[in-house]
Amino acid sequence: MPSYSPPLPLKRARRSSPTIRSRRHLGGWEINVPFIVERTPGKTDMDAPLFDLNYGLPDIQLKLEIPIKVVHEDNNGTTAGLGDLLLGVKWRFFNNEKSQLQLGVYPQLLLPSGDHARGLGEGRTAFVLPFVAQKSWGQWTLYGNVGFWWQNAAETRNYVYAGAVLERDFSERLTLGVELFGNSPKERGGGSDVAFNIGGAWKLSKHLNLL
Repeated sequence: MPSYSPPLPLKRARRSSPTIRSRRHLGGWEINVPFIVERTPGKTDMDAPLFDLNYGLPDIQLKLEIPIKVVHEDNNGTTAGLGDLLLGVKWRFFNNEKSQLQLGVYPQLLLPSGDHARGLGEGRTAFVLPFVAQKSWGQWTLYGNVGFWWQNAAETRNYVYAGAVLERDFSERLTLGVELFGNSPKERGGGSDVAFNIGGAWKLSKHLNLL
């Protein structure tokens, strides 16, 4: 299903505009291994790496994210270990091949497997329910989603988010895209966020892409 999934505005899980493309073969695996670095005043938070495992079924994709966290605080040193796991099921309930319009839902559950006392996890479960859509025409693809996060960790609050990506295939190997996303406040007393990304995918071989 997904081929390129830019960041989601959540402190740990970063998926905001997943595609809902079908796989050519049932039972196909997709494994992404990104390294993610987030720098805020006094703190550097890394997924080094994040193992993003996906398995495709007819109109359904199963996913598991396993982050290896490295957290450095300027005043407290560095800690590392397993972060919070993220489980998800993406269901494409509408697919019109003529118009190339697809719709789906993508519920995901965050499990508090990371050591909260060491700064490696949220310490509580969280749940997100996004609705996703995708439209293709020629070499262009537009996709995005809108969702709601339920959070239980201390000092956090429930929030809504939305994101959209516009991609263009420049060749059989190169795809470039731009994303715009935002969210309401994620923490008590916090503010809303609006941001953008620019990225792409380069096909190195039949089964290997560089994102």
